[in-house]
Amino acid sequence: MAEPMGLPLKVAFAEGNSFLHTMDPRLKVFLAAALALSAAAASNWSSLVALLAFSILLLFLGHIPLASVMKRLALLDSLILVLWITLPLLGGGKRVSLGTCSLSIEGVVMAGTITLRSYTAVFGFTSLLGTTPIYRTMNALKFFHMPEKLVLLLHFTYRYAHVFFDEASKLHRSMTLRAFKPGFNLRTLRAYGNLMGMIFLKAFSRAERVSVAMELRGFNGTFPDICYAEKLNLTQAMRCAGLGLLLLGCVLI
Repeated sequence: MAEPMGLPLKVAFAEGNSFLHTMDPRLKVFLAAALALSAAAASNWSSLVALLAFSILLLFLGHIPLASVMKRLALLDSLILVLWITLPLLGGGKRVSLGTCSLSIEGVVMAGTITLRSYTAVFGFTSLLGTTPIYRTMNALKFFHMPEKLVLLLHFTYRYAHVFFDEASKLHRSMTLRAFKPGFNLRTLRAYGNLMGMIFLKAFSRAERVSVAMELRGFNGTFPDICYAEKLNLTQAMRCAGLGLLLLGCVLI
């Protein structure tokens, strides 16, 4: 289905004709929610590893290069690295001596569990939601009776996030052209504080202009262009059922 006029929103891996690209977005939203709940509820290592393998399988079903996804995980990897440094050193319970320091077994287990759950969620959501145009994902959320205001909030957050990132990039580039060099000093903190303040002011001003423009165009709290109904067919249901049974098997391992 062609993307509605006025919604030129691009998702990283939305274009394609793979197994997941042709699946109904409502089924993918359902599977994404089931995968997230399964990863959060699983407590044994075999289930967590199986769920991670399931999410990697989804990457292959969506023809998404694993290398491209790993490049997008820089921020998550930095947080996970902090967990692997702090939890084993500061965790409680039984400890094991390793040279001059002692490590908490509970801390290591917790760090490993968080790592597996995080990668499972990221890979799964990238495969299921990243292969769907944003307007179809929003329509699927409305199908599951998610609050209208929350759907609109998610839509506008995605739609204008890149705009504010561009504004922040321009401001930072102008600071660099004015010979700004960051360092561990009060001047750097003041400069970044001013940068955040300018980003907030520009975002507030842009939001007011967008709100006025939408009201002048008759916006009434919804997008009529995306309020369409898609029919599920037997093939789509069988695909979802097969993946659902495989997901259930991963949880029950």
